[in-house]
Amino acid sequence: MKLERYISEMYSNNPYWFAEEVQQAHHISRISKVLDNKNYLNGRHKILEKEDSKYKDKELITAKTVLQTAKSIIKFHNSYIIGKRPNLSGSDNMVAEYNKVFRRGKFNLINYKIVDDLNCYGDAFEYVYYNNGRITSKLIESSDGFPVYDDEGEYIAFIEHWTDSLSNISYYYIYTDNKVDKWTNLGGNYILEESAINLTGLPIHYINGENKENELFGRSILDDIRPILDRIEYLLNKMDDAITVLSLNPIAYTSGQHIEGTISADTVGHLLSLEDGDFKYAVANLDSASIKLLYDALIQNLQMVASVPSIAFGQTNIANVSEVSLKLIYQNIDNHARQVEVYLRDGLNERFDKIERLLNKQGITFNAEDYVDVEFNYNRPIDTSEVIDQLSKQYNDGAMSRRTYIEKSTLTTDVDIELQRIEEEGNKNTVE
Repeated sequence: MKLERYISEMYSNNPYWFAEEVQQAHHISRISKVLDNKNYLNGRHKILEKEDSKYKDKELITAKTVLQTAKSIIKFHNSYIIGKRPNLSGSDNMVAEYNKVFRRGKFNLINYKIVDDLNCYGDAFEYVYYNNGRITSKLIESSDGFPVYDDEGEYIAFIEHWTDSLSNISYYYIYTDNKVDKWTNLGGNYILEESAINLTGLPIHYINGENKENELFGRSILDDIRPILDRIEYLLNKMDDAITVLSLNPIAYTSGQHIEGTISADTVGHLLSLEDGDFKYAVANLDSASIKLLYDALIQNLQMVASVPSIAFGQTNIANVSEVSLKLIYQNIDNHARQVEVYLRDGLNERFDKIERLLNKQGITFNAEDYVDVEFNYNRPIDTSEVIDQLSKQYNDGAMSRRTYIEKSTLTTDVDIELQRIEEEGNKNTVE
């Protein structure tokens, strides 16, 4: 067994090897990035570390406006690839069974959470299991997931680990090919509390495959856009301070005759009459053109790195935009979505195999040539009538089946129910 060899070589057959495994440097580095991204999405940005200063003998609380643009970008990506429910395609009997499993197990909600984890943290972990007569799955927190790979890059075990902040007790769920062990360090000693049979093998490790440093783990889109967003936040808050201090609250000064007393900075409309001298405000002239140039350059780079169309930032006038022009505007996010789809589909195919294994345990079997696949429906603005016209032409020409017609139609969400209703209506018309 490769896991036993790994434990023997790496930890000298230590029965508590999992406690040492989660302390490995590459695990700690990845978990730190996940927690850092979680904090960022919760509003703890770098701009909040900006120091305050003194102004007119008083403390000036500098501007620290937090922009939640990253959340909007991630929601846009989530909705684009998985916002419209994907359709299952393949052999009719197999698709029918899998649709039942998906409805009962609430897999469509899990699909959205998987895509969200991929975009936020770069990795997602799903464990498919059998629970009280129902096939379902759970999504393991990215910050709690520790996939174990050997020196050849083969996935050999998985550790789900966290520490309770109140009791300070650490929990370890060790997933292997045939069992799941639960360990804790209650009382200072490692205790095996529970062991259960594992029918579906290791949790599925989904990755967002943009990590060039380590292909076994993914890279979040948040890692790419955060430096640009930090710079935009700094620029806007610096401008806020400059406008407040230098433009909205200028310093008054006189030349010539000395004036007793001062004028309150909060008053407006007072007039001074000087016998000999001059009265002026010292106001800074901001180079707005240069600032706008920098800001526009940052926004343009953010659009390219985030793969979000300019329409989402309000940068494009979409009046009278043709279908072809709209496709060009969305081309960048299409390319990004297709890349995510490749890795997402790889994980979903593994899920299909695990579900089939559980269905076989229930006595539901399929032929060797039966298959199931998933069709993604990107949430791109489209001319629905044009799509329907093309589908109708192919169907009427005999180049497409009724099921494929319904699967490809943007107006249909559940293929099996729609086919069932068509059959029921046909039988009713025949009786009448």
